[in-house]
Order: sequence, then structure tokens, then C-alpha cells
Amino acid sequence: MNGVPAARIEEALGGAKEFLAAANLDPAVLKGGEPTRALALVDPLETDYLADLRAALRGPTEDNDPVSTFTRFDPGKVDPVGEARVRGRMTVAPDKKAEGRAVITADYTFVYGVARAGGDETARVIVRRVLQVDVADLARYQGTEGRLWIRDHASEISNDDCRMGDGLINPSFFGDLRTAPPRTGEARDPYDRSTGVSRDGDPDECGVVTRT
Repeated sequence: MNGVPAARIEEALGGAKEFLAAANLDPAVLKGGEPTRALALVDPLETDYLADLRAALRGPTEDNDPVSTFTRFDPGKVDPVGEARVRGRMTVAPDKKAEGRAVITADYTFVYGVARAGGDETARVIVRRVLQVDVADLARYQGTEGRLWIRDHASEISNDDCRMGDGLINPSFFGDLRTAPPRTGEARDPYDRSTGVSRDGDPDECGVVTRT
């Protein structure tokens, strides 16, 4: 496609799938651990992107929070329950701006069952990730065989208390709703995949999900 060998595209499709699994399904990562495997899949030449990810993991901030890429819960407060449900697809398109390049877009929704640690109250958390990966003909462009060049990454997290900068997803349970302040913002269906992932919004406005 567009001058990119088929084997190179196939390899990148497998790598994108592995990256999403390592970032969102690894039991150690879900419990707040280091996403070692996911980081190892990123092209080491993508130094700025890797530096941002590692900085977010070391010291999360509102502007650089690792949950924008990795699904992580506080093991002292939340226990994952069962296996996550996953729905999505990957597509490949030529890069219209450059011969010898293609773009993979992976759009996946992950649904997690979670329980309050030490209790029996359960809830769901819905995380949608949209990942774009550049795939280049390595005979013409610089890159590392077997690694991914991440072009873009966006996400939406539903049933999170919208706390920014602590590096963790903080789900709300039914008991919390009785004392929490009412949420403002636009109501949306977290399972609706017909629209793109929103990048805007006031962090103080969590919004209201119509179902979990």
C-alpha cells in the first residue's frame, strides 16, 4: 500500500494490537504497575513521545497523565473483576502526504468490571482508545524494525471521577453518588462509537454517562 511492503504493514498491525493489549489488559498495569511491555514496543527513535510517557508515569500532572494512554487503577481502592470486554477495529490507509507511508488507526472500547477493594460493591468503567500508528517503508525512512511509531493517541474514560493528574482511573460506585456533587456537562453514551473521541472539555465538568 502506497509503497509500504505488505509484510511491514502486517507487522505493524500486530504491534498495534499488542500495544493496546499491553497498555489496557495487562493485569499488572491494571493494578497500577509499570507498563513495561507497552513502552518496549514504541520505537526508541520516538524520543519525545517516550520521554513524555515516562515523565507521566514518574510524576503525573493534569497536563500529562498516564491514564490518557494506560488503564491503571489504585489497587488499594479498586479490584478488577473478571476479564475486560473489548470491541473495536483497525484500519489501514495510505498517508496522503508521503509516498512510502501508511497509517493504521485502531479504535477500541474496553469495558472493565471493578469492585471496591475490601467490599462487594461493583461498577463498570468504559475506556475508548483511538491509536494512530505511522508505518513507513524502512528502505526509505528512518525507523526501527519491530517497533511502533505512534502518530497520535486519544481517549475517553467513562465512570471516572475526572480527577486529573493522579495517574489512576477513579471509578464511582453507587454509594458514592449519594454524597458526590451533581455532575455537569453533556450527557453521552459511552458505548456509542459512531462519533470521534472528544479532545476538548472542562476537566471540572465530568459529564453524565447515560449507561454503564
